[in-house]
Amino acid sequence: MIKKFRRKNSGFMRRSSRIFLIDLNKNKTKKLTEFLQLYAQIVRYFIEMFWSTKSFSNSLAKKEITDKAVEKYGVTARLSQLAAKQAKEIILSQGKKSGCKKRMPKFKHISVNLDSRFFKLSEFNGSFDMALTLSSGFPKLTVPFNQTKHTNKFWGAGWVLSKSIRMGIQKKKIYIDLIYEKEKPKLKEIGEVTGCDLGYRVPIALSSGELIGEELKPKIVKSGKRRKSFHHYVQTELNRFVKQIDLSNIKVLVLEKLKNVKGYKRGKFSRKINRLLSFWHYARVINSLRLICEEFGIRMEFKSPWKTSQRCPACGKIDRRNRRDTEFKCTRCDYKNHADTVGALNLKSLGLAGVYSLRLLPK
Repeated sequence: MIKKFRRKNSGFMRRSSRIFLIDLNKNKTKKLTEFLQLYAQIVRYFIEMFWSTKSFSNSLAKKEITDKAVEKYGVTARLSQLAAKQAKEIILSQGKKSGCKKRMPKFKHISVNLDSRFFKLSEFNGSFDMALTLSSGFPKLTVPFNQTKHTNKFWGAGWVLSKSIRMGIQKKKIYIDLIYEKEKPKLKEIGEVTGCDLGYRVPIALSSGELIGEELKPKIVKSGKRRKSFHHYVQTELNRFVKQIDLSNIKVLVLEKLKNVKGYKRGKFSRKINRLLSFWHYARVINSLRLICEEFGIRMEFKSPWKTSQRCPACGKIDRRNRRDTEFKCTRCDYKNHADTVGALNLKSLGLAGVYSLRLLPK
C-alpha cells in the first residue's frame, strides 16, 4: 500500500493568523533559529534528491530514503519524514506551473508545517495567553506568546483551531501561524448577479454603478515613486476597498479572467504607465474577494475580458471609439456612462447569459 498525502476536512474554509515571537528570550530564539536553518538544509537536500531522480509522485518517501537524512544530519526519523513530505509538496507545486520551463525549485523562505505529533497548544499560567510545547525531534522548548487582535477575531465566530500550525522565519524574526477551520456555508440561491470590473484607475467598479477607490490613483501618481513602502500601503487600501462592497444581496459575482494580463507587455508602455501598472495588485484583490465570497456563500465566475469596456450595454455595438479614457459614449445610440461601469455591466450580461465571452452573447 502506497501512502499518499491526505487532507482532512477538505470541505472546510481555512484562515491563518500570524504571530511573531518577539517576546521570546535570546536563548530560545537562538535554538529555534539554528534548528529551523538545519531543517531548511534537510528540505533542500530532499528537493535536490527527488528532482535528480525524477521522483514526482505524491506518495510518501520510503524509509531507506529518509534514513539517509537521519544519518547525515542526526535528526529523528519522524522529522526526516516531515522534511521529505514538504520537499515533495514543493516539487509538486512546481509541476503545476504552466507556460514556463520547469526548473528545480528553491526553498528560500524557511517555514515548516507541523501537525499534532510535533506540538501541543495550551493555556499559559502567567503573563502570556498561550504556550506552544515542541517535541518529536524539535528542541524541547515551551514557547509562550500572546494572542493578537487578528487572532481574537476568530474566537466566538464559529472558527476552531486546526490540528496543525506553521512555524518559520521572516526578516530574522520567528513566527507561528495559527490555522483556523470552519465548515463552508451553502451557496446562495436567492440574490442578484453582479458584475465587478477591476482596474488600476478605479480599483473596483460594480454593475450597480458604484465606483470604489477612485481616490487611490492620484495618491499613486503623487507619492508612489518616492516611497519604497508604497506597495504595502496600496495593498492595505485595496483590502479596505474590498470590505466596502455590499455582498448581502449578491449570489453570483462575475469578474474578468485577468491571469497573465500584464504578460508579454514589455516595451509596449511608457515608463510612467509601467510604474502605475506595477501598483495594480489585481491578483490580491481577487484573492481577498474569493475569501470573503467563500464565507458568504457567493459563487464567483470568471469571464473573458475581450471588449468588455468597448461594448455598449444598451445596443450591443462593439467599437473602440466608444471609449475615451474613463468616458464611454456609444457611437450608435449615444449611451453614456463611466467606462469601468460599462465593463461591469457587460460582465453582468455574461453572467446572466451563462456564456464566457461577448462573442457568444445572443445578438
